[in-house]
Amino acid sequence: MLHWHLAAFATFGFKKAAMTHNCQLILFYFLQTGALGALEAPLQEYGTVAEETEAAELAHFVRNASSQGLAPPPPPGIIRIDRALRIYVGGQELKLRPMSKAILILFLLHPEGIELKRIGDYQEELTRYYSRLSKSDNPEQIKKCIGRITDVFSNELNVNISRVNAALASLENQPLYQVSGRAGEPKKIPRNNSIVIWE
Repeated sequence: MLHWHLAAFATFGFKKAAMTHNCQLILFYFLQTGALGALEAPLQEYGTVAEETEAAELAHFVRNASSQGLAPPPPPGIIRIDRALRIYVGGQELKLRPMSKAILILFLLHPEGIELKRIGDYQEELTRYYSRLSKSDNPEQIKKCIGRITDVFSNELNVNISRVNAALASLENQPLYQVSGRAGEPKKIPRNNSIVIWE
């Protein structure tokens, strides 16, 4: 998806007015995070010489856009999850407890929404995120914590969703992202024109 948007820069001849919102978001991301190195990685990071060449060309397109002053101002629509599972919304790091952060990541990666009564279906995925975020190296303790979240008779999931929503609402100059949904329907985070980037 990143390659598709970057390739669009060449198609549009770097005309700022022609860039879609997502193109601007991706351009800003590469210019502000220094992530061009990911495109210029050695061949072993790709599958073929053609892929490596394409990536190098895309990096060149982004640098040209920067030199021509086409970099958009910091947009409020980038949600970035780095390799340490830190979450940045428009450049601001979101501070959350490990379980709340694991739940937020789960919702961000499931834009179709999640039925709370079926949270147990996501137990393995939630465990994977929480294990990386938690300071505990005790598998039984981690399993116990996840069990409280997936227990439909417990209020732990709702408590953590409230913490997530409070943290999101505290961000300055950002769209109001919230885990929400009508009763009986899947809960989701409406993202509008935002884009989630998983590093």
